[in-house]
Amino acid sequence: MFDSIIHILIFILFFSAMFWFVNSYFNGAAYLEDFYSKEIVQAINSAKAGQEIKLDITKLANVAIKEGKPVEDIIFIDNVNNLVVASARINTGTSFEFFNDVDIVDWGVKNPSGESISTRFIFKVKEKQK
Repeated sequence: MFDSIIHILIFILFFSAMFWFVNSYFNGAAYLEDFYSKEIVQAINSAKAGQEIKLDITKLANVAIKEGKPVEDIIFIDNVNNLVVASARINTGTSFEFFNDVDIVDWGVKNPSGESISTRFIFKVKEKQK
């Protein structure tokens, strides 16, 4: 009897984890977080100091709105650890490290029309402060 209860508990835990994993990819949030964090890192790695870069992140913003996340909080840059974090879901996200020896300043998510119809991530690249 005890063995059956343990097997049932393991079964429930396994399928709960699988449900959570599949659900995160079902609405595209996890895929879009991964895609946009990599795109931003690629742009940073190929950028030179003094450039201003604007990237369209409308799809990520639309998913974030559906998930209840504020659009202003979907991208975060950590200059200390050289990380880009994209997050369309609350309390989670995908991060990637950039290797270019620069600092990202004046970064933010902008909605030129005030809606998620056209959402951009805008940032400036400057030389690393030592």
